[in-house]
Amino acid sequence: MRIMPSRINHVVLLLLYTVRVGASTSHKIEHSTIQTQLSKDNQPTDITKTNTNCVGDDTNMAPRDMAQTALVPNKQENQQQQQHDKFPFLKDLRVKYSHQPIFLQAVEEMALSLEPIFADENKGEFYKQAFVAMAEPERTISFRVPWMDDGGRQRFNRGWRVEFSSVLGPYKGGLRFHPTVNDGVLKFLGFEQIFKNALTGLPLGGGKGGSDFDPKGKSEGEVRRFCESFMTELFRYLHPSTDVPAGDIGVGGREIGYMYGQYKRLTNKHGE
Repeated sequence: MRIMPSRINHVVLLLLYTVRVGASTSHKIEHSTIQTQLSKDNQPTDITKTNTNCVGDDTNMAPRDMAQTALVPNKQENQQQQQHDKFPFLKDLRVKYSHQPIFLQAVEEMALSLEPIFADENKGEFYKQAFVAMAEPERTISFRVPWMDDGGRQRFNRGWRVEFSSVLGPYKGGLRFHPTVNDGVLKFLGFEQIFKNALTGLPLGGGKGGSDFDPKGKSEGEVRRFCESFMTELFRYLHPSTDVPAGDIGVGGREIGYMYGQYKRLTNKHGE
């Protein structure tokens, strides 16, 4: 993900807020302040006319094929070495998450986009500190999802929700059901979601979730039973003021309907 130079001011404000409130959910920033600041260089945003697609949920995007996007090994190594030399403040992240290369790739690409503000003589170190803070998820939820297939056999999948940044507002990001999903992929998607949401001017944080469950080839009953089991674990972390999931690959209207139905049964609330 690359950010146009004209939009860097939006991200600067996000970095400022990140350090100012310590990425803590116990601190709140007034909606009017955020809206005024983030919309300063753009037309005002009408929240009532905004749908889930405007906040960057990759509903129609296929999973990245690493074989297709990978660079020639020698060229990739040279690029990585150059980036390592350019952003030494990311060293700890590289060591800690060396087993999640796709997540580190997203962090490095974003750092390249923000290089001009990191070079600022007065606040460059401040922005680097904020960027590193944003690259650490506030919370990563991992859980087992048991479900019954049509043959009466017990099946198991993994489920995750990565809640990255609630500085601007509640976490917002899609749920993806696909065999390629793991915590590293969701961290990559969730990290980019922070900036996608911030650039809309809406008071939304960033997050992403999903499961390695594959809806393809499953019957209607199997999909329903999986979705209900998935939500049985996830519901306790969701609320309009805390975390608002949406659809993504493998999660359309059918899956959202099954999950929301289970959410209502468990919470005894509608729209809360």
